[in-house]
Amino acid sequence: MEHEYAAADNATVRVAPAVARQAVQWWLQLQDGVACTATLVAWQAWRAHDPEHERAWQCIEEVSGRLADIPPSLASAAMAAPASRQRRRAVRILSALVVAAGSAAVLRETPAWQTWSADASTATSERRSVRLPDGGTLVLNTGSAVNVRYDARQRVVELLRGEVLVQTTHDVAQKQEPRQRPFIVQTRDGSVLALGTRFTVRQHDASVGVAVIEGAVELRPVAGDHAMRVLRAGEESAFTRQAVRSIRPLDPGAGAWVDGMLVVAHCRLDDFLQELSRHRPGRLGCEQAAAGLLVSGTYPLDDTDQVLLALTTALPLELHYLTRYWVTVRRKQQGG
Repeated sequence: MEHEYAAADNATVRVAPAVARQAVQWWLQLQDGVACTATLVAWQAWRAHDPEHERAWQCIEEVSGRLADIPPSLASAAMAAPASRQRRRAVRILSALVVAAGSAAVLRETPAWQTWSADASTATSERRSVRLPDGGTLVLNTGSAVNVRYDARQRVVELLRGEVLVQTTHDVAQKQEPRQRPFIVQTRDGSVLALGTRFTVRQHDASVGVAVIEGAVELRPVAGDHAMRVLRAGEESAFTRQAVRSIRPLDPGAGAWVDGMLVVAHCRLDDFLQELSRHRPGRLGCEQAAAGLLVSGTYPLDDTDQVLLALTTALPLELHYLTRYWVTVRRKQQGG
């Protein structure tokens, strides 16, 4: 399959992914600063061998500034041993950037790019605690990524994907100032202003969920000031880019993931499995016949296989494994 990019003269140019990967490999060789004459000659010969090779190299030159600013973690992985898994993954991402020359914004929305470029991130089934410059704490849930931007005016945590628990503290960097810098969690649908608090923020596909454990927060959808709402301790809600949804009492299990637990009460099985699937690799499905069964209890997130087995003991269910990482939960047949 071929991809297109817009060259400087606005003409549409096609570069095959395989050629883009070759161009990236040459770019990496030339970046180490010790390329010998033979390498330079071979590089020039590669460019001259096929017009598509030259187009791919022109694409690299077009985005050279962008490539120069790639995240350090991605750059170091790209420079790793040629056979390493990290290098292969980095080359794939860089090749996509070359192919997409004028579409870097699209690339930055992908989980792979966000993981490489974020200040802090977690993989599937991983949780991580991060100490902030002001002494506060972030805890990242599974599959999450954040950037942290502190300056003289404000403290911003940008939630790129996933979920975080925030524990704010007094602005230790501003002890001599009469006014503390505001603490803001920024999402693509709006922002959450902390009012001295402990709370969670989760980025969904089309909304942001917020649960306040201590203190209060102000929800600020992109739509503007008229849509703002204050959420207090013991409350939870969600907002879209346009508005804040109804405010509800805090779910007793909110934030239990920080301690590695999933706490539910009278939760539909399909909803429970969807939440559990965030914490395990592969695919976890539910047959429609079993979807409405209700689940209650406290379940350890670090052993999802054991959780699935526990479900078959508590409910009339059976597990169908296509592979270890492709599991479907089915309603047990009568007499089965």
